[in-house]
Amino acid sequence: MRAGVVTFHNAHNYGATLQAWALQKALQKLGVQPCIVNYHPWVIDRLYVVPRLDTAAKRMQYLKKKEVRRRRRKLKTKFSKYQKFLKEHFEFAGDYTDYGELAKNPPGLDCYITGSDQVWNPDHTGGYDPAYLLEFAEKGSRRISYAASIGRERFPAQFRDAYAGALKHFSAISVREQSAAGAVKEAVGKPPAIVLDPTLLLEREEYDPIKAESKRQERYILVYMIETNRKLIQLADSLSVVTGLPVIQRKPGKIFRNELESFYTHTPGEFLGEMERAEYVLTNSFHGTVFSIIYERPFVSMLHSQTGSRTVDLLKTLGLENHILYEARDFKDMKQFVIENPKELKSRIEELRAESVAFLTKALGVKK
Repeated sequence: MRAGVVTFHNAHNYGATLQAWALQKALQKLGVQPCIVNYHPWVIDRLYVVPRLDTAAKRMQYLKKKEVRRRRRKLKTKFSKYQKFLKEHFEFAGDYTDYGELAKNPPGLDCYITGSDQVWNPDHTGGYDPAYLLEFAEKGSRRISYAASIGRERFPAQFRDAYAGALKHFSAISVREQSAAGAVKEAVGKPPAIVLDPTLLLEREEYDPIKAESKRQERYILVYMIETNRKLIQLADSLSVVTGLPVIQRKPGKIFRNELESFYTHTPGEFLGEMERAEYVLTNSFHGTVFSIIYERPFVSMLHSQTGSRTVDLLKTLGLENHILYEARDFKDMKQFVIENPKELKSRIEELRAESVAFLTKALGVKK
């Protein structure tokens, strides 16, 4: 069976890339021939490409401001390395920059899977995008969602009918968070399956082929901050003082008092290497939380103001609620970082993984 995945694979974001790679790997393990449908609309691409110096004002700013030049060089380095990583580690089908191209000339596969990530969040897709609802799929092909996310509890009212109409053509539907189940049930009349994010379908060792070992000799605190949060920054600075450890972080400029380096230009594989060796992880990223768990690193998760519910759902499901920081003042002591009962945690993940793989197996119609 040839299966194409439609997701945010081209977003230069570690979580987006790694969930796509993990789903590709999980499909291979089921005997499926997977690929990524290379749909990358401008609404996604524009967030990561190097801006053009196409006006006199932009060129003047570039020439006059050292900080602007420095950030642009970093962005060019990151873009080049990231695109190289994608080409090396994904099998692509087609090259589509808008939905019209995809609908006119679909890849001709047996099955299409949308997910994971917030593929049903119109804030991210520039409104309702039929591609992420697989409306381009040829007659007779399967349409499946795996761990699709809405990023909210309901579909926006203006798009509700469109989502409902498209979802009724799916042969199997699953979502990543309990908070999204109600919206899907309302749309199609029955509850979807709730499955693990693709990154948790793999064992730690299965990431080794793409992981780049960290070359750092120092011990460090890793801060993976998606949404800038001053209280998180203050907490990280305090932890650095208490532990005597410097900070590494993902944003391009220096943020922390005792900052060793930014890993802004790292590839996803290099990010995994840094995560594996971190002494402590402080994050407000869902996938920062996930990879802290996969690599069993001591961590706490402050919640993203818009998408924190998915982190709460995950940590409650895994019995790790004590790692959640709703506010910085919720942090009590260093024991809150510690993953207690790692064997019990691993057993729980294996149980959920088996259920998720069973969903995929049945949805695809393949034998284990």
